[in-house]
Amino acid sequence: MYKIAVIPGDGVGKEVMDAALHILNGLDLDFEYEFAEAGDECAEKTGDSLPDETLQIIKDSDACLFGAAGETAADVIVKLRRELDLFVNLRPVKSLPGVGGLFSGLDFVIVRENT
Repeated sequence: MYKIAVIPGDGVGKEVMDAALHILNGLDLDFEYEFAEAGDECAEKTGDSLPDETLQIIKDSDACLFGAAGETAADVIVKLRRELDLFVNLRPVKSLPGVGGLFSGLDFVIVRENT
C-alpha cells in the first residue's frame, strides 16, 4: 500500500485534485490518502499557509499531491522546498510518437536548482 498526502489547496487545485484522484482510483494499485491543508484558505483559517501538521503528513507519506495555492503560493512552495530538502527540479523533455512539433527524437532532462 502507498500512502499519499493529498493537498488540494486553493482555486483550481481542488478540481485538478479530484481529477487526479479519479485517475489514481482507476489503477490496480492500493493507495491510502491522507488529506491536508495548505494555501490561502488554510492561512485564513489557521494563520499559517503551510502548517506543521501538513508537513508531518507529507513526511509520513510515500508521495504528496499538491494542487495549487493562491496568493500564498510562494510561501508554501519555498517552505516545502526548505523543509523537505527539495533542491532539484527535474524537467524531462521527450518527443512522443504521433505528436507533431518543431523537433522529433528529443529525449533529455533539464536539471535546475530550486534554492
